[in-house]
Amino acid sequence: MLKRFFLLFSISLFLFSSQVFAQEEDLIINANNLSYDKERNLMEAEGSVEVVYKDVTVRGNYILYNTETERIQAEKGFLLNYGDISIEGQSLDYEIKNKTGKASEVRFGYQGIELSGQEIELETEKFNLKNASFTTCDLEEPHYHVTAREIIFYPEYGWMVAYWGYFWLGRFPLVPMPTYIYDLRAEEKAQRNLPPFPEVGSNDEDGTYINERLAWHISRELSGTYSISYADKKGLGGGAEANYILAEDSRGNVRLYGNAKDNLWGGITHWLSFGEEIEEESPYIAFFAPPKYRRYELETTLSHRERINYQRVSYYPNLVLRSRKGWILRKEARYDAELMAGMVKEEDNVELARGGGNFVFYCDLPEIALGDMTPSVSLDSRFYSNGGKWIKTTGGVDLRKSFSENLSLGLGYLHYFSVEGQSPFNFEMYRFNATDRFTSDLFFVVGETGVGFSASYFVDTWEPEDLDYSLFFRLHCYNLVVKYRSLRREFELGFSLVGG
Repeated sequence: MLKRFFLLFSISLFLFSSQVFAQEEDLIINANNLSYDKERNLMEAEGSVEVVYKDVTVRGNYILYNTETERIQAEKGFLLNYGDISIEGQSLDYEIKNKTGKASEVRFGYQGIELSGQEIELETEKFNLKNASFTTCDLEEPHYHVTAREIIFYPEYGWMVAYWGYFWLGRFPLVPMPTYIYDLRAEEKAQRNLPPFPEVGSNDEDGTYINERLAWHISRELSGTYSISYADKKGLGGGAEANYILAEDSRGNVRLYGNAKDNLWGGITHWLSFGEEIEEESPYIAFFAPPKYRRYELETTLSHRERINYQRVSYYPNLVLRSRKGWILRKEARYDAELMAGMVKEEDNVELARGGGNFVFYCDLPEIALGDMTPSVSLDSRFYSNGGKWIKTTGGVDLRKSFSENLSLGLGYLHYFSVEGQSPFNFEMYRFNATDRFTSDLFFVVGETGVGFSASYFVDTWEPEDLDYSLFFRLHCYNLVVKYRSLRREFELGFSLVGG
């Protein structure tokens, strides 16, 4: 007969002290058979056992509970549930109130990722798995998986680190990985997880290149990558970078790279975000989650000889304050604003102080049969310590039509009202032309393949400014991304893991 045991009732049943009752009052145990050894402070439950403490539930066929140490032991299989996590395994030794303990032969899923391990140490903020593996493929025989000597998983942040592992494609181990970091929320941060394969691409400056990046990790607050690369026109290169987190809205990146031709370059950038969380719109929503930001962001960069638009540029430093999706009088009338100030040096050119700002006002009009129409006007002004200035005022309209989740079309027109002066920096004038332009983009999905195309044409001559092609191959649990910018002659091949 099923017995239901409340520790409130245990005062009279087992003569517990009032102090023990105060510690145990939220605990409930259900079982087919239940007994208590008062001398050992040990409760034994057998048959369809369920132990519930607030948001934590442990189920199993045989469970021991020590009322003095508040530890649960399951030796014949268990299922541990709390929050969005369900851990299944063979044995469990667990402090149910502190949510800490250890278990063996475990497996569990979380937000599209499947993990398993011979052993696991459970802590409040992280799980440490030994002789473990993970995959984002939901097939019984996954297309790929990663094995590792150790995996540290931070469930609150959706962040995972694997040490001394291999990337397996089917049954074949392809790539050894000393350290691999996987962020379940990378797309929301407008970032990509580090691919397990080398990055391949080409452009006029470097020629064909290959870049192999590997991760390193000290803690969730301090991690990064190191890399080795080779380019036809630059020779052997490499470098390293570190990502640090001071708080969830205060983070930064430190980097140093070099190659045989360009010598060394690097910098440090810190982002301080505040305000409410907002979500950017993306035409590629069928393949990638739209990124999320805070409304305000202060970006501070101190850099030396980093490449911007194929020029070597140094910031000593540069500060940018951004505001995204603000609104005036009504929420349909929105604006994006940016203020900047800093000292800028362009190699083989000039070194000047620079300040200015950019303001874009746009209005989200009610949807019509043709789609969503968004008119806009903008002011972009920059002033330089040599007395120069570069001020541009523009107006335009964008039209976007989503025919379905798998098909969207965008059209746009941009008109220059005025252009006064010009920038003394080549990287700012890169491919600039103050001519009205017509833009278009198309994205559609056929089966598991996404195709993107975007184009920009100068209206006075109808000559193309940019023609960009993108292919997104979703192979159930990972994406292959091919990008080609034909007029700039830039090619990039990427790889990313996704949920199956």
